[in-house]
Amino acid sequence: MEEQRVSLNFWKSRKQYPSYPGVLQRRLIDTNFVVSKVVGARSVLDIGCGDGSMLLSLREFTDIKLFYGYDVAQNLIKNLLSRWGDVYGLKTKIVNLVELEKLPRTDVSLALGLFGYIFDDGSLHNILENIKSNLLIVRTRCTLKKSDEVVNKFSEDLNAEYASIYRTVSNYLSILSRHFVISEINRAYPDEIESKYGTKQFFFVCERRGV
Repeated sequence: MEEQRVSLNFWKSRKQYPSYPGVLQRRLIDTNFVVSKVVGARSVLDIGCGDGSMLLSLREFTDIKLFYGYDVAQNLIKNLLSRWGDVYGLKTKIVNLVELEKLPRTDVSLALGLFGYIFDDGSLHNILENIKSNLLIVRTRCTLKKSDEVVNKFSEDLNAEYASIYRTVSNYLSILSRHFVISEINRAYPDEIESKYGTKQFFFVCERRGV
């Protein structure tokens, strides 16, 4: 799929997380939200961890001791490793995000901004099926239109070709609920730091069935 190739090439080319308007405010909101949900957790997997800013924040503000950071972009993983220092407890891996298997068993899994780059619903179900955590926190961009949107364009903000899928909230609810109980759905960001293209970011807090 052309969109998948464009997305993969974009992220593999990243040397640091892209700087676009509102990024600092967004990361602060992400951190505050996740920290409030992981009280008591001792291990975390960040799937699509990027530059590792969330893992670094969790190391500082929680009692988590074991951290996994998976991403497609070797440059971003290297950046995370260089910033981690001499503190133990970090395990990283370069992965193919549409064929994730044998994920580690952790208390919490994070997918913050990842699912918009998994274009095929079947691949997304495969990832969810392989998550072994009792708690999954998702943040993803949703379209406000009646059906999913796929974008494949040159982004002036990112100065690169960019591709993503914007699913509807109802579609995410349908996909996630096949694997987890959804305990919370929240708008992530205020309008002033939202996308200028009319989409909105949402948090989905998901708990493993029967836990």
